[in-house]
Amino acid sequence: MYKWNGRVAIVTGASTPIGMAICKALVTHGLKVCAIAKKSGVAKLDALNTTFFDVKGKMLTYECDLTDEEQVKAVFRHIGEKYDGIDLLVNNANVMKKGLLLDQNNTNDMHYIMNTNVLALCIVTREAVKLMRQRTMERKDVAHIVNINSIFGHKIMATVPGTTPMNGLYPASKYASTAITECVRQELLFLDETVKVTSISPGLVESDIIHANAHDEILKLMPALKPDDVAGAVIFALGAKEGVEVHEIVIKPVGEYL
Repeated sequence: MYKWNGRVAIVTGASTPIGMAICKALVTHGLKVCAIAKKSGVAKLDALNTTFFDVKGKMLTYECDLTDEEQVKAVFRHIGEKYDGIDLLVNNANVMKKGLLLDQNNTNDMHYIMNTNVLALCIVTREAVKLMRQRTMERKDVAHIVNINSIFGHKIMATVPGTTPMNGLYPASKYASTAITECVRQELLFLDETVKVTSISPGLVESDIIHANAHDEILKLMPALKPDDVAGAVIFALGAKEGVEVHEIVIKPVGEYL
């Protein structure tokens, strides 16, 4: 990981448990981390920043609603001007809503999920690649995009008999993430860009989104990963030598049946 010392990263969804674990791991390894979160998450990141002592890197917090394209462009423009581009993007922003796909009056929830998990993923990636071009042209280094996907981007969870289905529109958004990741990889190859692309698909993780949207009876039945486990997978992918690209990582806790 020495090659990442002093390099610049953007992490979206940075105030979530997984996002904070990723930010902490990157700062510890010497990166300058631009942590992006909604207004409600800024205080968490400010608190996290106070825990960094004797570390090589640093973290700056940026407030942004990723579903607002103009806000995204403004934040990325500011970061690009400050650091002359970026080297790493970790797409971690992710939302889920409890409820059935066939529930009445859930259109706003549908827009919320797809705008955050799909459309914002595309817009953020597009803006990040522009800043990576700026950086790699000057330094000739390989940049990296890491998408925090989900096991739901590869399979639909079977409903436990006697419980309410918990899939909703979320798996559709994660299958889209899987497709987008590969499309971006192929486009970068076509454009002759020196950018690696990795998708990390965790199973159940102890996080706010799971506890807010999953059913207690299901949570009791399965073990869960820690946010640090996901951060460890990010570090593993970044640690691959120059000629190696880690395409896909699937990690699950022992005993999970998703």
